[in-house]
Amino acid sequence: MSIPRRGPIVLEPAERRELERRAAARTASQQAAYRATIILRAAEGQTDERIAAELGLAVRTVWEWRRRFARGRLAGLADRPKCPPPRRYTAAVQARLLVLACQKPAAVDPTRAGQTHWTVQDLAAHVGAHPELGLGAPSKSTVGVVLKRHHRRLDRLRRLDARPRPPLRREGGRRHRSAARPAHRRPPVLRRR
Repeated sequence: MSIPRRGPIVLEPAERRELERRAAARTASQQAAYRATIILRAAEGQTDERIAAELGLAVRTVWEWRRRFARGRLAGLADRPKCPPPRRYTAAVQARLLVLACQKPAAVDPTRAGQTHWTVQDLAAHVGAHPELGLGAPSKSTVGVVLKRHHRRLDRLRRLDARPRPPLRREGGRRHRSAARPAHRRPPVLRRR
């Protein structure tokens, strides 16, 4: 026989009525009914193992709902929000951060004279050290997420600046880059006579 390891749950009359209503409600979710039933049985003195066996639940589930009820009473039985918190960096702030990332560090900050491109750490540190930019103080992971969301890689921005692409030219109805495909002549075809 299992011995109850946790303290007993003492219900107030209003709480007992509400839990009985939730357990018997036909329109409520099944989870709310299970949670109410767990607490009602625990208040009767049943062990977690017995409650879990009778309801077909894991002992850990029974233990978790007992714990949450003990901490928050009826409010502790509510679902926690599953949606992520709202973004702290709006589209306008992200756009300004991208514009800053595409600029050379030496052009923005004279103390970075020899630096050819930003790193995520340097960009986050620069934005955090300059509140006048109005970009807040994002962490390096936040800066990385913003850059990744907009498909920007700081190491490739430098290469694009250093190597301009040749202009497009038309040839036979198709567009070609003149430097990408040099014009090769076909070798002469030898014919037998």
